[in-house]
Amino acid sequence: MTNIQTEIAKPLVGQYIDTFLPVIDGVVVTVQNYARWLNQENFTCYVATASAERGYEDTEPYQVIRFLSVPVVPYPPYRVGIPLLDSKFLSEQHEIQADLVHAHSPFSAGAEAYRVARKLKIPLVASFHSKFYDDILQATGSKFIAERGVDLIIDYYNKADYVWTVNQATAQTLRDYGYKKAVEIMPNGTDFVFPDDIAAARERIDQRFGFSKSDKVMLFVGQQILQKNLMMLIEAAGCYARAGGSFKLLMVGEGYASEALAGKAAELGISDRVIFAGVERDRETLSSIYLRADLLTFPSLYDTFALVVREAAMAKCPSIMIAGSNAAENAVDGFNAYLCENSAESLCQAIERALGNDSKRREIGLNASQTICRPWQLIVKDVAARYREILAEHKPRKHQSVRKNISIPQKPQ
Repeated sequence: MTNIQTEIAKPLVGQYIDTFLPVIDGVVVTVQNYARWLNQENFTCYVATASAERGYEDTEPYQVIRFLSVPVVPYPPYRVGIPLLDSKFLSEQHEIQADLVHAHSPFSAGAEAYRVARKLKIPLVASFHSKFYDDILQATGSKFIAERGVDLIIDYYNKADYVWTVNQATAQTLRDYGYKKAVEIMPNGTDFVFPDDIAAARERIDQRFGFSKSDKVMLFVGQQILQKNLMMLIEAAGCYARAGGSFKLLMVGEGYASEALAGKAAELGISDRVIFAGVERDRETLSSIYLRADLLTFPSLYDTFALVVREAAMAKCPSIMIAGSNAAENAVDGFNAYLCENSAESLCQAIERALGNDSKRREIGLNASQTICRPWQLIVKDVAARYREILAEHKPRKHQSVRKNISIPQKPQ
């Protein structure tokens, strides 16, 4: 019997995601916060996801059920789930009897969410988080395969009852892919709590990475993959160094492109200025890194919302983004962000603008903290309200089974 209990008055909702902890990316953080806060909004929420690397144990304050998976060899630490070959997982799914399922991917987890929704006659919400064309093109090198893959993905979203995305720019990306139905905007939030002693937090980061107090620290946080325009970031850092700029570039994260990026830094003679820190899973340490950074450099055209931009803004650290990118929606150059064109030279010039004027940079960072951040708890209140509306709309065709046999208590909050 599955380890999930819900009162009849408490709707049971499943979040379906292909990859979850210990991997950290924007979609994982989104699902973490959905599950955490929904369980405090008169819902019972579980996460269904692919099995993790051997030895990892789930310790979240909500139930995580895992299905069989195999590693994606070229792209560690990601895995491909095979839920239909996992009899234990399918048995758990049969017992759960959810009221609503929410897919955060159109792939294996999304397919399972669709199967459950149709079996139980319950609503399926599907969120569009990623520029899948870019992912498929990077993986295969074939525009034909990428286009056919996108066709299949759009077929999935067309079958969902409700489709959500994070902003208008990403909704347009979905429409550009060929999706014609309604799209609802449900933005993401931020969840950082910063240490009381900011000076001490910054000093700890200086000691860890060997920074002096006078070092200007540029930061990147996220997957180290070529889709995020990181080769251009290294080239811009090299350009700034040649112009006489003094800086350290701290690269936090992991991904298949890390070695190539380090090689590019060596080729440009800036290896001593670029620190590849690996992934940082401790949120308190990551918050201290944001506090120490002078500037978040985020030239991605791939990201749809960029949680890291919001996290940096909470620390009053401004970001550089590409003008017109999805991530830069609601960003105003010189007010709450620095915007540049999609070239190493333009990015270099934006870095010079930012690091060359401390007082203006602090002003922009303050504006960012006041204009582009919203706590996850408030975001999920909106999610919960929308779920209730959806459940009310679907009540006439709700599956009639009652969860009579689920009696093992939910994990404590």
